[in-house]
Amino acid sequence: MPTDPLLVFALRYSSEGHTCIAQELIQKAEKLCNMGSLVGCKLGESGRELLRPVLAAKLLYASNHEDNLEVWLRVSGEPQALQALETVMKREKGVSFQIVSENKYSIIVRLILPKDRWCSNCQWCLLARAPPGSMLKSVLMTSDFMLVELIVAKTQALKTLESRGFEIVYSARVEEIDFALTAKQELALVLAYLYGYYSHPRKISIKELAAKLRISSSALAELLRKAELKVITRYVMEELPHYLIHQVMYAIPLPREGRSGRTQS
Repeated sequence: MPTDPLLVFALRYSSEGHTCIAQELIQKAEKLCNMGSLVGCKLGESGRELLRPVLAAKLLYASNHEDNLEVWLRVSGEPQALQALETVMKREKGVSFQIVSENKYSIIVRLILPKDRWCSNCQWCLLARAPPGSMLKSVLMTSDFMLVELIVAKTQALKTLESRGFEIVYSARVEEIDFALTAKQELALVLAYLYGYYSHPRKISIKELAAKLRISSSALAELLRKAELKVITRYVMEELPHYLIHQVMYAIPLPREGRSGRTQS
């Protein structure tokens, strides 16, 4: 049955017989470096501690070839765990890999593996078979869970997800999720960037920038605040959703603008 298109985040916890090769490699790496699946981090000595996965892999690309599967992942996390992951991949039989790029806290890795090695049970894997009436947007994996983001156009797709063991942890109508900047917000953000407002050290003050743009400082500050909120929210939801799982998935609202409330501010 058709429904208003939904943005959906669905979660499946790892269990024996229901993990993909990426999760297995992460689990082995965390074990090799004697780390649990979560690590706490905070900015100050007495600041709030935020839990995050020791390693998290985001699917960038997957392609079926005649005899194998090619998968590109961006794996982020603790430096010692990333080193352990490379060791694990070298030891893993039947798996070829190439590290395409790397820095201290993340790598992009290209995996070549037999099709049956990606997932031990392809009846539920969304890479193999996304529910009819849905489009897979992103997949993020840790040793503890797989988090998928989908656009769902049919109610039955939600039931199919749940029948495959996924828990719907967030859903909202697509039209209510507004990451797009208005023309004025976009212009203010781009000009602020070009004039060096976001440089370090800052090259121009909000007052000086407002004078160049011939608007008030308060109006410019409001435009930038709204633009920054949308940009940051989109980044967190698309690149860092695993932070939200343990802390604030149910508490942080996405920026929403109803059809009647879309203004050019």
